[in-house]
Formats: sequence, structure tokens, C-alpha cells
Amino acid sequence: MTQKPYAPDRIDRRLIALLLDNARATAFTLAEAIGRSATAVARRQRALEEAGVITGYAARLDLAKLGCETIVHIKVTLESQRIDVLDAFETAIAASPSVVRCELMSGSYDYLVTVRARDLSDFARIHRDELSRLPGVTQMESGFVLREVVAPRLPLALLD
Repeated sequence: MTQKPYAPDRIDRRLIALLLDNARATAFTLAEAIGRSATAVARRQRALEEAGVITGYAARLDLAKLGCETIVHIKVTLESQRIDVLDAFETAIAASPSVVRCELMSGSYDYLVTVRARDLSDFARIHRDELSRLPGVTQMESGFVLREVVAPRLPLALLD
């Protein structure tokens, strides 16, 4: 049975937006921005956490400033869609230290993998030492990000 999605109200949506902007904001700061008491805001935040809507808090890093300027998206095609092939690939890709995202796709390829590298020669090393060793792969097509136009974000309109 599919679980019914959490339906945030206007105040929950505002709270989520504020926390996405600054997850370290205090209950008092959030309450001031929302127009509710700190106790009420803290209670709502706790309810969002308990419902699994908020799954954690993390620091956002500027990876380019840390020397990881190159973003590469790799379309991966596997030899088959057998569960053992999928499982072997997913286990290996999850252990690959340069992979920042991997998604099973519909369409003409099986996975979309995102890698962060220092530069082109670092990606060549990642390709040789990590990607070329992945099990079940028959084809990889790499695309290099030239410029990030929209950073990862939550389209808050989805909550309406």
C-alpha cells in the first residue's frame, strides 16, 4: 500500500523554504519570519522531522573552491537489465569515491552518473581507476558541464 504524501500547509511551506535557505536558523529567527511563536515553529519543525519530510541537515559546500571544479555527467548502458547485473553495478557505483550522484533512468541508457573532478586529467584518472572497472557496463557517454545555470534546489511550487 502506498503511503499518502505529507500535505504541508502554508506555514509548513514557509518553514521549509526558510530552512532550505538557512538550516541553522534558530526557532526564534524562524518564528519572527513566519509570524508565529518559537514554540509553535519548533513543534512544526519537529513534526516535519518525525513525518520524514525533513530527513537531516547538512552544510552546503562550494566544491569549486575546494578544487573540484569539473562536473561530468555520464550516461551508462549495461549489458542487460537482469537484477544481478543491476545489483552488481549499483553496489560498485555506490563505492566509487568520485561519484556524487547516480540515478536509474528510463530511455536509451540505464544510469545517469554524476562525477566531480579537479580537472580533465583528474577525470581521466577517475575514468581509468573507477568507471572503467564497473561491472556490466557496455557503453559510457560523458558530458562535461560548461556552466551551472540553475543550482540544485527544491521547486517550492511542488509543495502547493
